[in-house]
Amino acid sequence: MKSSNALSACIDIFISPSKAFNGLKEAKGWSWLAFALLALTLAASAYTFYTTADSQFILDQQVAAASVDATIGEKKMIRQSMEQSLDNQVWFAIGGGIFGLLFINALLSGYYMLISKQDPDANYSYGAWYGFGVWSMMPMVISSLGVVALVLTASNNELPISLFNYASINQLLLGLELGDSFYNMMESLSIFSLWSIALVAIGLKCWTNFSFNKALLFAALPTIIIYSIWTIVIVA
Repeated sequence: MKSSNALSACIDIFISPSKAFNGLKEAKGWSWLAFALLALTLAASAYTFYTTADSQFILDQQVAAASVDATIGEKKMIRQSMEQSLDNQVWFAIGGGIFGLLFINALLSGYYMLISKQDPDANYSYGAWYGFGVWSMMPMVISSLGVVALVLTASNNELPISLFNYASINQLLLGLELGDSFYNMMESLSIFSLWSIALVAIGLKCWTNFSFNKALLFAALPTIIIYSIWTIVIVA
């Protein structure tokens, strides 16, 4: 079975991803809708957060995060530097978020195209794999909507920047504090990133002759490599 159009694929990617990926194989232009949803919800979450949160409270958090081991003088310089861009943070967050999405997907698409060469029948273009990558990022839509909901239901405007990572392994399970060596790493890994890995595995199985175990290995491999290197750097 496969999705019949881009709109149905936007629903199927969450409830029956194989249908979405099967439809995407033969579709033209579907990925624009998925990208629009990703960009709009990302922008909505950043705009809602930065226009609602207390700017000085945000600044205090950013200075603390950037100056864990800094001297008092260095902290003062860091604060002065950050204050200059305080009013434009929302636009930096939106622009940086969308650019990051495009850039990361550009790298991953090349990786998907490379590993697909193991299946001689998987003759998909780089553009097709780029669209594939966009669809695999769709859990970010739910993540961004969650941020909007948390901001709008907050009891005050002193919102932690870590709210963006509300579904991280750290916040859900570990509770590491800022300054811990593994804090940033565990904040960056979330149930939504694991969900995306699962979607990549399902998509690879739909687009190639890979078994699910092989597809899952290839889907998780970039994350395994990145976090292994990160761990080595931390403990070294």
